[in-house]
Amino acid sequence: MNCYACANEATSQCKRCGRLYCDEHGDDLCAECLKPASALPSYTLYRGSLLALLVGSAFAIWLLVRPPGGSEVSSPAALGPGKPAAEEKQTPEVTAAPQLTRTGTPARGLTPTPSVAATPRAGTEYTVQEGDTLYGIAETFVPADEDVTSFVLQIVALNSLGDPSQLDAIVLRPGQVLNIP
Repeated sequence: MNCYACANEATSQCKRCGRLYCDEHGDDLCAECLKPASALPSYTLYRGSLLALLVGSAFAIWLLVRPPGGSEVSSPAALGPGKPAAEEKQTPEVTAAPQLTRTGTPARGLTPTPSVAATPRAGTEYTVQEGDTLYGIAETFVPADEDVTSFVLQIVALNSLGDPSQLDAIVLRPGQVLNIP
């Protein structure tokens, strides 16, 4: 077998392209594969990359533009066989979103003690659980017509927790019982 570039006997085969070459026309790879032009990606690779970029951009724009609320079933055919039209609009299950502490870290979910009623009433006591924050507790018990921040200040004042202007310095301990206004 001869070298691809000359009439000499081939001593090696290129690991990249498989060409046979002699010692004059390559080392680990053949001389063609060692040329700088062969290091560039092919035209097909460029086209594929451009297509992937366009598809990804279109998908990102679709995610930004689509209406919020996910998928709502609007046609009876989409309900499937045997499903009544009354199931078309179901009430979504409400779950509590994680509350953020003043430091920006998510707080753990609030778990009131068994003594707390489902609808809080004036003069309620609350036992602090691990991960509770003042704002998280206040959001649980705040009346509909009141601001959460002012309710936090009321809790701080009622329980003598510290300086209301230094809310970041107030530390709640698990097991601590708070009076809720």
